[in-house]
Amino acid sequence: MNKNMIINGIDNESITMYKELTEYYGFEDIVFIDSDINKVRNLNDKFANTIAFYGNSGSAEFLEFVGINRSNSETIFVAMTSSDSVNLISCEIAKYKYKLENVVSVVNSKENLPLFNAYGITELFFQGRSILELIINSSGITLPISLLDIRNKGTSLWSIKIPKDSNAIGLDLAKLNLPFRAIIFGKIDSKGNPFQSTENIDIEEGDNILIITSNRNEETMTRFFQGNKNA
Repeated sequence: MNKNMIINGIDNESITMYKELTEYYGFEDIVFIDSDINKVRNLNDKFANTIAFYGNSGSAEFLEFVGINRSNSETIFVAMTSSDSVNLISCEIAKYKYKLENVVSVVNSKENLPLFNAYGITELFFQGRSILELIINSSGITLPISLLDIRNKGTSLWSIKIPKDSNAIGLDLAKLNLPFRAIIFGKIDSKGNPFQSTENIDIEEGDNILIITSNRNEETMTRFFQGNKNA
């Protein structure tokens, strides 16, 4: 099925984000929305075609205008305004009125995190976490997320989420045979329960695997944990 993306909120990184999503990750149908007409105009001035629209993200009529309910496309909704209330309301509409599965939001104040969790908005990020990584992962493509860079060693602690078509599903975590040198710390399952790598427990969809490995193994790690469909 085709995929389209609606990004609620325009900022200084919008141009870079648009180019990376289209040029490097293959997304062809992306629109930005914002309640600031000047931000919309300035972004559109940078491109030959219209990619930004002015309107109220809390309006179902406006969201339908920009394509949130297409019958022939799977919509990814991303809220990244500077207002947590705007982000939460637009995500609620996307998740509950239009039944979208891929809803991602920024949380500007950590005090508001329980509100997002209470409404089932769990794909969240704070300042400093890669927005692109989370968007790509929520769309069904698994990319490793670097949690900690081990200074001057070219090595990082990585987290990679297991997608539904991953060939790793059903494998014993303690006996996992990786095609690259790495230390497996363990996993965190979809309910937030942690497990050590020494435990004889199977890998399941939605698990986050924690691995220490060289940064040069990122592509190999991605291919290993992807399913045939995603790859």
